[in-house]
Amino acid sequence: MPNRWIPLTLLSLVAIGLIAAVVSISVGENRLEDYRLEEAGEVQQLIAGIRQLDDRLGPEDAAVSIDLFTDIQIPTGAEYQREVIDPLIEEYVRTGEANIILKHFPLGPKPVTAGGIAAEAAGMQDRQWQFAELFMRNLELAPEQGVTSGFLNEVAAVVPKLDVTRWEEDMASGEAEELAAADEKVAAEQRFPAAPTVIVTGPSSTEVLEEAPTLEEI
Repeated sequence: MPNRWIPLTLLSLVAIGLIAAVVSISVGENRLEDYRLEEAGEVQQLIAGIRQLDDRLGPEDAAVSIDLFTDIQIPTGAEYQREVIDPLIEEYVRTGEANIILKHFPLGPKPVTAGGIAAEAAGMQDRQWQFAELFMRNLELAPEQGVTSGFLNEVAAVVPKLDVTRWEEDMASGEAEELAAADEKVAAEQRFPAAPTVIVTGPSSTEVLEEAPTLEEI
């Protein structure tokens, strides 16, 4: 009688190989392996070495404090960040003359966005600014269906010293969503227009600058 264990073993190996291939394809579909996040080095160069706490970037005792109400999940918000806010960080926050506080102000119909919640969760580890900057600079890489959990995880994985497991737990806890919603509530109470708003507070006065103020105006 012919020995049947050899072909059976081969069939088993083939089946295992097919299963592994299917699993590999499935994992690849759920990750953004084709969407390589960009400008991680530039973000680190911009933010590294500046004191962070929750949603604040810069020293608490700075002479000037800047509240930024913006929507990080829209292209115009990302463009405003690059053209106006990043130069402020380089010139005034890094030198300790000012600090800047990120306030999530969704410009769409929802009181919170997935990006805002994820950024607040990163802020619980004092990494909100790195997350927000990376998120905005890579918005065009998000899947066609919009910002997904996979995209958010890709951003989180690149943020230096962010405990991703803890970040996921903080997002799921509801606390990050409450923080983002609180920012939107303030913006609604102040009736800010649907554009980035900046509030500059100095030693003797406060100035509210609406409608996406320019760098020069700030």
